[in-house]
Amino acid sequence: MKILIVDDELPVQEMLQKVVAEFCNDAEVVGITATVANAVNAIRELKPDLLFLDINLPDGTGFDVLDQMEGRIPKTIFVTAYDEYAIKAFRISAVDYILKPINIDDLIAAVEKCREQTERENLSEKLKVLVQNLSDSKYEDKKIVLKTLESIYIVKVSEIVRCESDHNYTEFYLNNGKKLVVSKTLKDFETMLDGYGFFRTHQSHLINLNCIARFDKADGGELVLTNNSRIPVSIRKRDELFELFNQM
Repeated sequence: MKILIVDDELPVQEMLQKVVAEFCNDAEVVGITATVANAVNAIRELKPDLLFLDINLPDGTGFDVLDQMEGRIPKTIFVTAYDEYAIKAFRISAVDYILKPINIDDLIAAVEKCREQTERENLSEKLKVLVQNLSDSKYEDKKIVLKTLESIYIVKVSEIVRCESDHNYTEFYLNNGKKLVVSKTLKDFETMLDGYGFFRTHQSHLINLNCIARFDKADGGELVLTNNSRIPVSIRKRDELFELFNQM
């Protein structure tokens, strides 16, 4: 695997190069550059399999680098010092990243993950979603990338009615009636969707608060959603749910 480092911080360059040399088998750093212009030229000349790409560069951004690629975009791991809000955008956009200051284990895991990918999974589309999610767009416009066995779907967060756990898979139910099954746990998506108006009512259920139609008190209580789904509410979650009702 040929790796190109695009970062303007010398300590980061040295760290990435050292870790790849010592811990990443069959991987080699073939070049290091620090600007958008030089990165574009290096990608065209060296044809790397993987980019370590900083977002903030002296003459632009990492997105500017990828925008200038015609056709083939290498697998990309963003190297970022962004805050938690931005990290959430990376997660729901399904774009690979590592945080500064760099953790060696995270870096090795990111490289191995990219090595195992057999295709680039439409990186350009995921980047469009990431850029939009990083912007100051409204909640209704935020999107999430959902990868099923057959396809990659780009879905508005506001279109998700509920999510249901199925062991190591999560079933997404959308407001158009479509169901998507994704190979991540419900806990993973609870973390990704934190702050976007979702609530874990039960061990197996995560619901969009904007899709609640009513709460039926009979038989211990359950929520009825706008798609007529009936969702149980665990005893320990009931008080928290009622508190949210009071705030709505």
